[in-house]
Amino acid sequence: MTFEKLVPSFSLKKLPHSEVEFSGEIPADVLADYRERALAHIAGELELPGFRKGNVPLDIALKKVGEMAVLEEAAELAVRDLYPDLVRHHKIDVVSRPDIRVTKLAPGNPLALTIRTAVYPEVDIPRDWKALAQKIPLEASAPATDEEVGKTLESLRQSRRAPGGEGTPGEEELPALDDEFAQTLGAFADLADLKAKIREGLSEEKKRAARDKRRGDIIDALLKKTKADLPDVFVDSELEKILAQLKDDVARFGRPFAEYLAKIGKTEEALRAEFKEQAEKRARLQLALNELAEREKIEADEAAVDEEMKHALQHFPDAKPDLLRIHIATVLRNERVLRALEGSDGKIRREG
Repeated sequence: MTFEKLVPSFSLKKLPHSEVEFSGEIPADVLADYRERALAHIAGELELPGFRKGNVPLDIALKKVGEMAVLEEAAELAVRDLYPDLVRHHKIDVVSRPDIRVTKLAPGNPLALTIRTAVYPEVDIPRDWKALAQKIPLEASAPATDEEVGKTLESLRQSRRAPGGEGTPGEEELPALDDEFAQTLGAFADLADLKAKIREGLSEEKKRAARDKRRGDIIDALLKKTKADLPDVFVDSELEKILAQLKDDVARFGRPFAEYLAKIGKTEEALRAEFKEQAEKRARLQLALNELAEREKIEADEAAVDEEMKHALQHFPDAKPDLLRIHIATVLRNERVLRALEGSDGKIRREG
């Protein structure tokens, strides 16, 4: 059954956090059309002595559960048909399961109800988003110093301590900083080559840190000017991701999560409260990136997605391919949008 003629009678109210609420009534005669179907469904699920499941007569099932139970089932079936028509009629993009609340249900009377659901929010991106990067220069990073190279060398040297010789129990000997030591660490020609590679690596790490800081500053500038009424379901989703990552990190060290919580003296709920601001920022950023990607028609490169899928399925063979592909495509598309934000001239730079 469709409710195309009935849905206009339902009111639509906008609520905070990108929620909407439908309010209205389903006439008694419409609800009555669902009664037979509801009773048949209940009878099919009942298990009574003397009857096989699915073979309980309707009159006996009615006596067993009562008229109100049948009416409640009929209401559920009717709302299940009504809800999609409400969504289509009002052309809303729902992002959560509906919260259905029956406010009046009695034999021979209309079914009064309210339905709340979260919808995809309107995202207001600053008009000058392309100019954000121009106001945030890349900070120059100094090359690695001799002192920094020396500290790294010493750290490597300490990691290669050897047990002490006879007569020196408990003591350890440090290897000499020479060509032989350098060659034990990898394909290095000599100590000078090792130092050069360390210097190069440290310098590149500084440059990467500067790029990451600039990207973070650009993101902060974008979010400061982006307006969106975040649905709670989006924030909760990001919270779950943050906690799941934390639990994975703790498990990687072979420690139960409950033990970790005891050590830091916090509950999981306390951690959720601490991470909420971070989750809100991540949710708002994803909305902003989605909006920019749609406006500028930026998509993930399909060949790159295919390649990442191959690698991911090798490490996670039990992953659901469709969900994994969506995740990978989103990550790659986000990276292209972020690179567009970082463009010094504000122009979109597409890869491939």
